[in-house]
This record gives sequence, structure tokens and C-alpha cells, in this order.
Amino acid sequence: MTRPRLVLALALTTLVFSPGALHAQAKKPAAPKPPSQAQMQRAANNFRVVMSALQSDKVPQPVKNVLFVCLYSNPFSKITEGTDKAIAARKLDKNKPDVVLGAMAAVCGFRAEMMPKGAAPKK
Repeated sequence: MTRPRLVLALALTTLVFSPGALHAQAKKPAAPKPPSQAQMQRAANNFRVVMSALQSDKVPQPVKNVLFVCLYSNPFSKITEGTDKAIAARKLDKNKPDVVLGAMAAVCGFRAEMMPKGAAPKK
């Protein structure tokens, strides 16, 4: 009689700890809603600005470093939201790449003190 109980206990333990049982018990997260056309356009514009800045010889290296680390550490959607909020708070033109780049750098943590002494941005 003890052998059938042992087999039953092992079978139940295997069932409980099997990956299939865990997946069945886990709740599936809700699918994210697709972005609007305006959100897609805004994100594309911001992405274009940051990629141009990373490739430009006119953008100082400390700014590029901050942007690079920020892109690798944060979802781009959060960077775009923060950039748009910063631009709206100061009532600036979100269609000017310099404004977008400055706001994005600030959102990513860039501060003027990070520039080397005596270094001026190239024009």
C-alpha cells in the first residue's frame, strides 16, 4: 500500500512543479494598445534627432555619452514622454531639432557642469 501512495505523491509533485502547470497558473499581461499615428510620428522625429546628434561632430562628446547611456538604460517611450513634457512646460517649439535635443539631453540627465571647462559647443 505504501508504494501506490509514493507513486501518487511523486506524480502530484511532478505535476505541481512542471513548467506547464506554472504557465497555466500565471496570468498573461494585457497586450499593450497600439500607438496612435501622432505618437508614431513624434517618436520617429525624436529618434531621428537623437541619431543625428550621436553621429554629428557638432554635438559635444559629453552630451553624446549621456544620450547613449540613456538610450540603453530606458525605454524610448519614456524618453520621448519626458522630452515632450519638458518642451511643453517651457512652451518651446517641438519641431526644432535643437530644442528637442536639448530637452532630451536634460531628461537623460545632462547638466551644464558636465562640459569640460572652457569647452564651448561647436557652431
